[in-house]
Amino acid sequence: MASTQQANRPPLRELRLPEEVIGQGGKSIALRWVLSRALTLAIMSFFHEADVSGDVQYYARSLHQMFSGGNIHDTLQEYPLPVFGVLLPQFLLGFLNQVAFTILFVVSMLMVDAAFARLLWRADGRRRGDATNLWLWFVPAIGPLAYFRFDLVPAVLAGGAVLVAIRRPAVAGALTALGAGLKLWPVVMLPTFLIRRGDRRPVLAGFAITGVLLIGVSVAVAGVSRVISPLHWQSARGLQIESVPAAPLMVARAFDHSTWTLAISRYKAWEIFGPGVSAMVRLSSVLTVLGGVLLVTLWWRAHRANTAGGASAETLGWVFLATALIVTITNKTLSPQYLLWLGGPIAALAVRAPANHAVRTFGRALLIAAVLTQLIYPIGYQGLTNHVAMMPVWTFVLFARNVLLVWLTWYAVRQVWRQTRAVKPPTDAHGLDGLDGLDGLDSLDSLDSLDSLDGLDGTAPDEAQQDGS
Repeated sequence: MASTQQANRPPLRELRLPEEVIGQGGKSIALRWVLSRALTLAIMSFFHEADVSGDVQYYARSLHQMFSGGNIHDTLQEYPLPVFGVLLPQFLLGFLNQVAFTILFVVSMLMVDAAFARLLWRADGRRRGDATNLWLWFVPAIGPLAYFRFDLVPAVLAGGAVLVAIRRPAVAGALTALGAGLKLWPVVMLPTFLIRRGDRRPVLAGFAITGVLLIGVSVAVAGVSRVISPLHWQSARGLQIESVPAAPLMVARAFDHSTWTLAISRYKAWEIFGPGVSAMVRLSSVLTVLGGVLLVTLWWRAHRANTAGGASAETLGWVFLATALIVTITNKTLSPQYLLWLGGPIAALAVRAPANHAVRTFGRALLIAAVLTQLIYPIGYQGLTNHVAMMPVWTFVLFARNVLLVWLTWYAVRQVWRQTRAVKPPTDAHGLDGLDGLDGLDSLDSLDSLDSLDGLDGTAPDEAQQDGS
């Protein structure tokens, strides 16, 4: 009887999302962007992520002090002076009000995010391809932090540089210089764009013209000492708790919290103090040198494999990612927003190498790393930095995230190594010059949803603060 009743039951209706959400057109992508970004900001309410706005409040206080009798030379010394171009417009539009500045700052970062998402959609052939899907998922994965740090701007500039590197090398050089003017790290990406022999002159011209202009204005406004102050600031910092070299000490602290202490240093970052810290800082310096040697080797291999006409766009993208990751994992500092630096370039690489197995594997692993980063900061940061019962758990999450970053570094280096084994002709690349003509591209195997990431052949390992820089 029961079986008869069960057989007579109407079948459950298949749960389907509205076509307006899952479609391929611009309106569908815009709706997905709005929904995903609303979810990203809503996380602040559900998971008490209000602390994530601390840096924006610091920007506002610093600018307020400057307009209240201070000077530009002593304001935000840890950042290159062109950063004021990203912060001052919102502060002035908000009539020097700190609350208004916070709102306008978030709105401006949302605009940067939306512009890059649209650029990726056009580069994907005006459809929801791998690059668009990856970016749509990446920002919610890393959380509201993306909108409360200006690191989103250099991340997007880096992604744009990867997109235009083949077709417009001079623009790639200029974008790299602009990124370095906001955060110093993009300058190490310059050799990547110099790998292709025919592109060296325009890349250097774009970089030099933009760089000289930024430095000239900075010297004229605040003097030479203010131009080099970020270098002094970074070199004098201690061992940040989230850095890869700090991982062994953080794990040891989880079992013996009385031996090691954590505190916010004068450089506005959580650092670890106690036995072994000096040794880890020295180890970081050694790893940085070794990382530099590895980078030179990768650049040289890419150069040698390029004699047939130039490195492919895919190879340049992998060299870019390998460079960013080597710089990240060997450094004595590592903040949550550093993960943003990888989002733009991997999305651009997904345009260059559509439906590529390796790119999809890397993208899925990066999404996991981004989620772990959000779990660490700001959700579990209080538990990580204080002596509470959950402290060992959050320490393990941090350790897993750092292991995943090391794996991502190995994976990117391996891809460069494989692609530079022998001379091969460059693959077709999509740059900004071809955006208007991408409508006729052949169908891409896009990541239709996060579920499609699970269909990738590759697998990623199960493992995977607040800072003013």
